[in-house]
Amino acid sequence: MRVTQSMMYRATATSLQAQYQEVAKVQEQSNSGQRVNTLSEDPAAAYRNMLLSSELSSVESLKRTTDIAVERFIMAEDSIQVMHDKFLDAQDLILKMGTSLQQGLPEVMKAASREVLAQYEDVMRYANAELDGVPIFSGGKTRNPFNGKDFLATSVRMRSGDEGGFLATTEGDYTAAVTGVPDQVPLGVKITYRTTDSDGTALATAQYEVNVNGDSTTVDATGTPQTITVATGVEFTVNASATPGDGDAFYFEVVPSYQGGEADRLVKVSDTRNLAGNVTGAELIEGKNPPGRGVNLLAALAGLRGALMRSDSEEVNAWLGTVQEGRAQASDLQAITGIRAVQAESIRSTLEDDQLTLENTKAKNIEADVFDVLSRLEQATQALQVMTVSERQVLNTSLLDFIR
Repeated sequence: MRVTQSMMYRATATSLQAQYQEVAKVQEQSNSGQRVNTLSEDPAAAYRNMLLSSELSSVESLKRTTDIAVERFIMAEDSIQVMHDKFLDAQDLILKMGTSLQQGLPEVMKAASREVLAQYEDVMRYANAELDGVPIFSGGKTRNPFNGKDFLATSVRMRSGDEGGFLATTEGDYTAAVTGVPDQVPLGVKITYRTTDSDGTALATAQYEVNVNGDSTTVDATGTPQTITVATGVEFTVNASATPGDGDAFYFEVVPSYQGGEADRLVKVSDTRNLAGNVTGAELIEGKNPPGRGVNLLAALAGLRGALMRSDSEEVNAWLGTVQEGRAQASDLQAITGIRAVQAESIRSTLEDDQLTLENTKAKNIEADVFDVLSRLEQATQALQVMTVSERQVLNTSLLDFIR
């Protein structure tokens, strides 16, 4: 078969087009730094790359979750440390007052009450600490685990004859309930039952002396009133089975109640493993559930402040044990938070190693050899130049040569 000029042209054009494609391919590898840029170049490598990309994406997602968890743990630990320090300050305040308590100096005790109020406000602020708009101790169900809208009247305590330490009471004998609006509700209330006047004269009716943070009023009632409504929005109820004795004093505080969820969000660290999140406000502030010790931190400081406002040295001394227990409760939960932070940081470190390993493996799977690519690029470019010269010679023919 005779090779015509037309056949030579088509063969040269085809070869030239193939060489253009080869140059373009090598140039793309040079620009991207990847040996495989399309599935057809190396199906097996491309498939491995898809698997590695999926795994890397999963690890990066877990790492982001763990990063946020570590920040929350660290912030929670710092917040609890502040609360612990405030209770340590309150404890030291009681111990250092010493002589002032014995002398019952009202001006000293009321000055100390302002310091305790500042401690109360600090604990309240750190209990509401947020990270990126999410409360640290919320449990993930509400943005306001503590605030001034939902109040809790704490358990009622009693001292017989308004002297000595707090006495145990039968649950349900004495109760308190909030009925007022937030700006009317006090931090602490003391109610003293009297049947005799200060000089020992029997009273025609029973009297209740209601003392709210140092401001006292007297309520007269025939017989034994079952419910006393405090002007500031609190009801105090005495059950018929528990008639108070002369001079018996009852104490309770009104503090914000916990409004968060039962538990903080879980921290996902693998497809099959989760870590517990931060402790909740119910555990930390109200002392619910072990390792909580049953101490309401806000109520403890509110009660201590009320005792100082009333210049009641016996009541102040009675709060020492509760304050110490509150400090221990904060310390316990700080230790738990610290352990969880260490666990999360350890997992984050492992995820960082996994991420680096996957990134290296993925890169090597499709990574181009720079020296090889440059060598091939030079060879392909030279070949293209030679073929271009040859094509000009083929095309530089007469019409008669072309149709032969």
